[in-house]
Amino acid sequence: MTAPSPASPATYGSRAHWDGVHALLEDRALLEDGGSVRPKAAGALLDHMAAVADRLAGADGVVMDLGAGQGALARALAQPAPAHPALTQPGRLVIASDIAAGPLAAIRAPGIAGLVADAARPALKPGVVDLITCLRGLWTLPDPAGVLTAMAGLLAPGGHILVQLWDKPARCRLIGTGAALLGKVLPDLTRPAGEAGPFDIDPDGLAALAAPAGLELVAIEDGAATAEIGDAAGYWREFDALAETAAAARLRAPAALQARLDAALPGVLDRVLPRGDDAAVWQAPIAWHLCTLAPRMAPETVTPTG
Repeated sequence: MTAPSPASPATYGSRAHWDGVHALLEDRALLEDGGSVRPKAAGALLDHMAAVADRLAGADGVVMDLGAGQGALARALAQPAPAHPALTQPGRLVIASDIAAGPLAAIRAPGIAGLVADAARPALKPGVVDLITCLRGLWTLPDPAGVLTAMAGLLAPGGHILVQLWDKPARCRLIGTGAALLGKVLPDLTRPAGEAGPFDIDPDGLAALAAPAGLELVAIEDGAATAEIGDAAGYWREFDALAETAAAARLRAPAALQARLDAALPGVLDRVLPRGDDAAVWQAPIAWHLCTLAPRMAPETVTPTG
């Protein structure tokens, strides 16, 4: 499918939307696993998610990464961790699933299979997946509860779903600051009515969405990182790797508008972010929850004796 032109963003959440977003960011090497300078915050989140997923999946399990994009998490799970090379074995299969065909075509790694599919209608047999991961994606789905129901049907016995959610906005100023600034000037970032935003689903909300699918929240592991920001370019590098749709909207904007945003950004950061020990840098926090869902265990039936 041909990606939309920078001047014509597609309908939010559509296949064309995500193809266009990823194509635009890939051209500029801004994704968390691309470019010569790895964004600190996105890298920390990716490493944390990969470590938890690695423990849940087992060495020879089948993993499906939902909303895989260009496959940063899928590649991390398909390759042995440098510090623990024995954790990931050649028997593991990672299915990188996304509605967008473009980014999946760029994944070339042993142990990874690409699957172009709508999350609500996964093209897999029931009961075959040991772990499903969803990194920075649940709130982008039109029907999160419906997707969780579909995902529950894919789980093998003993399987899990690992979902990443953002912490409260006050702990996520790295993305909240830029999103607020961009939202004032870029109409592309206006969410459709009824669409969830990145902070609209918390662990309690996830548990409520998962309950009709027969899933329960069995574990939460929290994480956090702080990016040191020295200038506008450094801020956008960190921001873009965590908020792809907003990043693409900014990069589609006319150069003059991008320049005005860059000029305004330091004043905004001064109002909302603390300075570090080095007064030349701002400290931009980001925090997250890694939530593990599992099928609800049926209560044991006790047969009376006597």
